[in-house]
Order: sequence, then C-alpha cells, then structure tokens
Amino acid sequence: MLLKTLINTNELALLLGQPNVVVLDCRFYLTDHAKGQSEYNKGHIPSAIFVDVHRQLAAPETELTGRHPLPDEIVFSEQLLAWGIDSSTQVVVYDDMGGAIAARAWWMLSQQNIDVRVLNGGFPAWLREGRDVSLTPVIAKSTSNQIEVSFPWAVSEQAIVENFETNQFQLVDARTSDRFNGENETIDAVAGHIPGAINRPFSDNLDANACFKPAEQLHVEWQDWLSNSSDAYVYYCGSGVTACHNVLALNYAGIEAKQVYVGSWSQWSKRMLRAVAL
Repeated sequence: MLLKTLINTNELALLLGQPNVVVLDCRFYLTDHAKGQSEYNKGHIPSAIFVDVHRQLAAPETELTGRHPLPDEIVFSEQLLAWGIDSSTQVVVYDDMGGAIAARAWWMLSQQNIDVRVLNGGFPAWLREGRDVSLTPVIAKSTSNQIEVSFPWAVSEQAIVENFETNQFQLVDARTSDRFNGENETIDAVAGHIPGAINRPFSDNLDANACFKPAEQLHVEWQDWLSNSSDAYVYYCGSGVTACHNVLALNYAGIEAKQVYVGSWSQWSKRMLRAVAL
C-alpha cells in the first residue's frame, strides 16, 4: 500500500487555520543545531510549530547508536500529544532542504497511521510565491487522545549483520556519491559504505528548485535501480534522516517502500571502530 506523500503550497494555504491541522517546521542544520530555531524565529509558515529534529525526532546518541536513533516509543507518544497530534489530525511537515529533513518526520508519523504529507519545495517555495510569513512562535495545543507509537519499518543493526548471510534485502545508500565512495568524509570517523550497498543520492529526487521531480520521471529513474520487489530493499544514509527522502520519493513515484536502517553509516562505522578496538 502506497503512503501519502506530498502537498503543494496552494493546498497547504487552504488548510491553514482549519481544525485538526498541524504544521511542523523541521528545519535543521547538522553543523549548527541552534540554527533551526533561529531560522524559525526569523520567519515561518503561519501556525507552524518548530520541531527540534535533534531532540524531538531522535533520542540522544550513544556509543552504540548512530547520530539520530529513534526516540523511545513512549517518549514520542507524549511528544505527539504535546504537538496536538492524534489519529484525526492532518499533518504537514516542511524544511528548506527539499524535504531532506522533513522526510524523517513524515516517515516516523506515517508509521503511526497519521495523515501526514511533506510540503513540496518547502519554505523556499512558500517564500518564492510571496505567501504570508509569521514571526510569532506558535505554542502547540496539546491533545488528550494518545497514540500508541511503534516503529515497525525500522531495520536494526543486527538485521544488517544477518543479511550478509541470508541476503534478504539490498541496501540503498542516500548519501552523496563522494561520501559513498569514501572520498569526502567530513562527519563520520570512517569513510566508505556498507559492503554490498548501492548508491542513490537523495538529491537525485529533486529538480533545480529543490522540488520533487514529476512522479512519472522518478518512477522511470528508480526502476533503473530497483526491481518490482521493492520489499527487498532497505534504505540508509548517514544517520537515518535523508534515507527517508528516498522512501518518500519512491512512494510518490508509485513504488512501495518503507524500511530504513536508522543507525545508518554513523552506527555502522562505529561498529567498525569497535571491531578495531577489540
């Protein structure tokens, strides 16, 4: 079953102010965790709630995890309550990176059977069209209808290890080709990729304006990489964020995809360092 994926600026403009609609501003910058809140304060889509991706869409990193492990299920359930999101809520998420960050929120919420879509083109598209921008921080209105959270589409490190023997799925890496090839690693301590993975950079899903390419074009492009058995693929990246963009693009293109190795290269490279330490 295909997931709901994108919404355009016209559609979002019509939804603003309606009951049971929640908009989440997911702007995030890996090298400056305070910048997202700062950019939000400079201007955001009216009614949008700022989301701290590092703290609200991820648990603290440990020596055994990647940079952005999934939050505890109970903790994330409480977070949904605080944002005012329940099973009847329509959610729109956006960023300023072509959906690269917002896709993580989309993927996490989609697993809870929440009606959630990513704003195509994000905040830059909203600005290009001269739409209203607010400077007033939005305080979320909490709900009392709690969702029982689970993450059935998350693939564990152990499953990746076992796959070397069972060969149950193909890994697809969403990072840039230079990082995949170990040529320009500036984030993780070890360069390279998980053995056997193929590379489809998430940026290849976007056009020159950082909007998604037409669904028909994406379908053709992705078919060059994947067979019809998309269940046999697991998507990863550096820390389980931009991998979700490939999952989003595939569903938009009419190809079912869900599974993400959240630990991704940042966890896998730690495994390599642990092995060296032993």
